[in-house]
Amino acid sequence: MNHLFSLKQSINNTLPLSWLLAVCCVFLFGCSEQPSEANKTYLSRLSSTFQVPEPKRNPLQQLTLVAPKNTFQPAIKIGITELAGISQCKLNVLISEHNNQLGKTATAASQLKYQIDFIQSAQNCLNSLDKQSKIYNKIAAAKTQKQAQLTQFFNNMLFSEPELNSSWQLTGQELSTQPAGFSDTVEGLKKLTTIKQLIENQNSMAINSDDILSALEPLNKYEFNQQLIQAAREQISLNHAATQFVNTLTLEDICPKGKNKQQAKIVSNIFNKYYLKQIQPYQAQLSGYLETLQPLYMQLWFNQAVSSEGVNALLDPNAKNLLAQLKSSAKEHVIWWQKFYKTCEISPI
Repeated sequence: MNHLFSLKQSINNTLPLSWLLAVCCVFLFGCSEQPSEANKTYLSRLSSTFQVPEPKRNPLQQLTLVAPKNTFQPAIKIGITELAGISQCKLNVLISEHNNQLGKTATAASQLKYQIDFIQSAQNCLNSLDKQSKIYNKIAAAKTQKQAQLTQFFNNMLFSEPELNSSWQLTGQELSTQPAGFSDTVEGLKKLTTIKQLIENQNSMAINSDDILSALEPLNKYEFNQQLIQAAREQISLNHAATQFVNTLTLEDICPKGKNKQQAKIVSNIFNKYYLKQIQPYQAQLSGYLETLQPLYMQLWFNQAVSSEGVNALLDPNAKNLLAQLKSSAKEHVIWWQKFYKTCEISPI
């Protein structure tokens, strides 16, 4: 194979870091164990080979969202008698349905949908009413009030809906090497970011309110965001632990000049079997998902009223965000192995 030939040719020179980071992508996932198990086995094998204790890792900390402050103004109510006066309007039915028991127990997402539906129906209703009438002024005032509060209703949805709030929470479900739901999750988040942008641009008339609930369906079905964010955080932690471990080793002791390189070949096999063939391809997969999803996460959560410092830190475009940390932690680990192969003058394949 060409990549094997290229690697052997490069041993006489400094092994290119970019090659070590990319070589894993040619390997197929042939292992059925969970990705975290491959990481644990990798560290365990290195530890037993060198008879050095594994570094201790702190468990991941739960990330939380901040409950948005309630700054809602008292709602402008339209009474039963007034509703009878606008029986020709769709708004009549909308308000009546919202005032029943179902409306009173509506979720945060359904409440946002109602506000948007009200604004859109109100505009159509206003077009059919006398501008000098009391009901016209009342509906216009209610429409303006709801328009001004849409951002808070959107934030309430981010905080209250489990499909969104749980994105930042820890889960016992691990993201597999062949997960389902990526495309549907992207589609759902794009719907939400479009709605958010239209709200910010005060163009609520262009919003498809049905997209609110339909966007949440795949997020609930697959829980892809929650598993991906945790998997990336966990992999970053594992990379740091592995790098911390190998940095305690002395290369000259592993492969002393003029002596047997058996130990070096053993640890090289460990690196090849677990890191290159299993861990690094999984990291490349996580990076690929984040390349698409992190910009959507940023649009929804970065520097928003509901976002905590921990969440903002993982999304900050000008700092070490989640994707940047994943890439840099992998790079730091591979740098040690680059030095290892140069010093020991053996091939990783």
